[in-house]
Amino acid sequence: MFTILLIVSMFSQGLTIVSYGKMFITAFPENIAYFYPNTSRTLRVTALHDDTSVDIFYNSSSTPTQTISIMQKGQTAVVVFPKSAEVYQLNYSTKSIRINSSKIIAVHSLSNTNFLNQENYQSNVVQPNENLDRYYLIPSLNYTNLLKAFGITQSAFWSGQNSSFRLIIINAENRENNITIVKNIPATIQLVVNFTIPPYQLIQLQANASLMMVNSSRKIAVLLTHPCLDKPDCTCSMIVNQILPVRLQGQNFVVPYIPDITQTWLLNTSIDKTNLLKKNNFPLTPSSSGFLSISNLITQYVTASSNMFLRQISTGLFMELIPENMFAACYLLQLYTGNSRAFVIANRNNKDDTRLDTNQITGTSWIDIPDSDYASALVTLTDTPHVIWHPSSKIAVYILEKTSNIVYGGSAIPINEKPDPNGCIAPGEFVFGDQPLKWTESLDYCTTSQSEFACPINEDLQIEFARQVNTTNVDGWIGLRRSLMTTAWYWQNKTSSLSSTSTSPPVDYVYWAKGKPTTNGFCASLSLNGTDDFKWKSARCCEKKLPVCYKQPNIFNPIVPVLSAINIS
Repeated sequence: MFTILLIVSMFSQGLTIVSYGKMFITAFPENIAYFYPNTSRTLRVTALHDDTSVDIFYNSSSTPTQTISIMQKGQTAVVVFPKSAEVYQLNYSTKSIRINSSKIIAVHSLSNTNFLNQENYQSNVVQPNENLDRYYLIPSLNYTNLLKAFGITQSAFWSGQNSSFRLIIINAENRENNITIVKNIPATIQLVVNFTIPPYQLIQLQANASLMMVNSSRKIAVLLTHPCLDKPDCTCSMIVNQILPVRLQGQNFVVPYIPDITQTWLLNTSIDKTNLLKKNNFPLTPSSSGFLSISNLITQYVTASSNMFLRQISTGLFMELIPENMFAACYLLQLYTGNSRAFVIANRNNKDDTRLDTNQITGTSWIDIPDSDYASALVTLTDTPHVIWHPSSKIAVYILEKTSNIVYGGSAIPINEKPDPNGCIAPGEFVFGDQPLKWTESLDYCTTSQSEFACPINEDLQIEFARQVNTTNVDGWIGLRRSLMTTAWYWQNKTSSLSSTSTSPPVDYVYWAKGKPTTNGFCASLSLNGTDDFKWKSARCCEKKLPVCYKQPNIFNPIVPVLSAINIS
């Protein structure tokens, strides 16, 4: 098992950076922070294209529990869930939440408490199903050692089940999922546990320091959580972290400076147990608690000897760090308090070009990060949605918010990985006809619907198509066909980009199914069924298939204020 996962780590490094999609699945962990105060649970759903409708499925319902009617580009809807939505028992549960959308959206989750006028927030980016996978590494968390790092002595009462983190594993598919858990008991012996999860259901397990890996037969979402993590002031904070799959590891990290916190710790998770974390070529040595102690007085650049996950931890803070190879060009920020800041990392040579909404960031001081090409800045924000983007290079953006004496935060939502001088660019939109047509009729259909024939001229556009399609068992026409004169393939439409030209691009990229194309088909279609990976086929142009059209990318700006709250009962 260990060897298999190591191979997966080595050969599955195709990174998915953006966090939008059409299908999501998540859950709300139990939150007893401040010992059973008033709590609330919300999802913020943001549309990236006009005319978007969203279905919410709750508690394993086969029909939508709630439908959010047509949303416009940039609008955010707040969906409020009852206390009963929290997953508080160990074992199986039907309390998953599915979000299905007609067009691509971004989803942000929040759980918060209010007790004696003290508020505590924990938020996270809900990853779309495209970013989920079958292989996950679990951080080794010894609760006693963690409290020791925080300077807290664990009471005899707070032990057993209460003192362990919890792992929520959600089956993301409508088929039974086989799960394998790998544990170290003791460190030299591996224990393998197997079980199954029914479609769209979940299981909650205790997650102690022995838990190592989760392997599944189908896609799963994995949440690491604690309902009430002790703090020095004799209160507690709920913690939640959506664990990313093995293929999204990295080697180089910028560790942010977090205001109002004097000390943070680093927790690294890696298949390679000899993996070393270094700062300026000097190894960082774990303390007796097992965590890497690091000064929070300056922002620091650290490197690993091989791929790993890195988390920055303090009381109330459990923040997944963005590896350098997953920096993006544009981020959506969802904010909840009046004390909000963005921590921005940009290339020091063009840092002043970084934009907040439509304007350059001003009134803040950039600080060079030692031993790196980067600089960082703290940007004060209002508690409304924003975008932070860069026109020419990739950046990283974290949200940091403070309530009472607690600082919490995490990554903003990456919308686009590619810089564009025009602005924060939402991806182009693939539009599908509802009636099968011939190839020439499909071309006319796309033109008259103010779009163009879909032309996946490169791998990026093919991947984007896969993100947006609602899978069916039919095929759709694309704008690729053979010349009657030369039999060479050519694209019917201009290149699909913001700076389109009037000429058709060369056919440098193809994605044919096995045995295709054949000599008797002069037009190209692609499968709309994800099980065969949306491969292309040649077909006779007079056959009837669904038109696949494409609308150009657009500049994305969030609309303020958010839509009225939608209550789920």
